[in-house]
Amino acid sequence: MEVKISGEFMGTVAPLVVYWIYSGFYVLFGSSEKYRLHSKKEEDDKNLVSKKTVVKGVLLQQAIQAVVAIILFTISLFILLFVDTLLVLII
Repeated sequence: MEVKISGEFMGTVAPLVVYWIYSGFYVLFGSSEKYRLHSKKEEDDKNLVSKKTVVKGVLLQQAIQAVVAIILFTISLFILLFVDTLLVLII
């Protein structure tokens, strides 16, 4: 059984998946002192926003990004179909 994934789907979902994979590596490596970018004390002093608030903000931003991408892909599909129909009528 072959699964076909559209380019529109990949263009919408791939950036979100890549972000969460990269973010996961950052969190995993951040738990080790050897790989930390900032000390725990410095991180606690400078982080004014909780991780929960950041995750909610990122999810909202990504939802907006996905909706805009779907709208733009849909509009571009209609434009391509319209131009193709015009070309058929002209020829």
